[in-house]
Amino acid sequence: MLTVGQRKALALILGVSAAFTASCEEESSSSEPAPEVILEPPAEGEGFQISMEFSVPAGTEAWRCKIGRLPAADALFRINRAESRQTENIHHMDVMALALTPIDLPEGEYDCAEIYADNPALMEDGIFLYASQVGEQVIQLPQGVVAPVPSEMAYMQEIHFVNSSAEDVDVYSYVNAYTIPADEMKDTIWGGVVRDAHINIPAASEHSEWSRCVMNEDVDVIFVSSHTHQLGREVRVRRFDGEVTGEEIYVNNDWHAPQLKDFSPPLKLKKGEGLEFECLFDNSTMNEVNWGFASTDEMCQIGIVHTPGSTTAKCEVVETSDGVIDTTGEGG
Repeated sequence: MLTVGQRKALALILGVSAAFTASCEEESSSSEPAPEVILEPPAEGEGFQISMEFSVPAGTEAWRCKIGRLPAADALFRINRAESRQTENIHHMDVMALALTPIDLPEGEYDCAEIYADNPALMEDGIFLYASQVGEQVIQLPQGVVAPVPSEMAYMQEIHFVNSSAEDVDVYSYVNAYTIPADEMKDTIWGGVVRDAHINIPAASEHSEWSRCVMNEDVDVIFVSSHTHQLGREVRVRRFDGEVTGEEIYVNNDWHAPQLKDFSPPLKLKKGEGLEFECLFDNSTMNEVNWGFASTDEMCQIGIVHTPGSTTAKCEVVETSDGVIDTTGEGG
């Protein structure tokens, strides 16, 4: 695993790992109550909710991170369903588990750029639990399949929002996680992000980059999604048998609201089989654009969620369009 990333989408990337849970933290005394309920939290004993709210001044870009801790409960939260509701046109929102990272900060809100600058390996060390770029999203896992998340675990929710308007924008993101009893659990999920971190898009050009990865274990893929920035015109994902590409299984042409592909029945990938993902870019600027976190940079990555929940399963990059294989860009 990372993821996220996304991260990281992500799972999901772009994290897309389907479920997590967190406490209903009380807002500080200086926070004004919302005029209406944005998303009702789960009933007591059936799940939890986390949220994040802040204001973005006109004509500015904000990248904010909130660090919190999951509540004390049983050893694991068994998440079968996740639902989120947030401000439209968020560049990205994701939630990362911090258990395997060096971050040890008090709960509160931070500038994400400073956190990532101080922890350059964070995107690879963190486990992305959930991600969304759309206003409303529901992820339902198959019956009895859960995302197991430890109680009292530190997490980081991050939001990247570009406000190109002439007015300040109040940004919010609410995420619910719904649990099932232990005796209903049949299987667990795992997932990760596979990314191309060597993007070089020439000025004033149309350009494509692709990567191919193969699984190191047999898996059943249940979700796939993608993540690019605003120059991303299209992402295509095809099956890869280890030698040649085959059936196209995913297409997304909306960089701002990428499709979350739900496979039913699951897409079976045996060890040595995998995926090719290709990102098509349209750069109308007079500058070369490279990989990076800012909205003016670019990304090309996919998130995969699969069963069984083997934490050692990953899709390992074996070939790229530019011949550069960066093993830190692998997720599983």
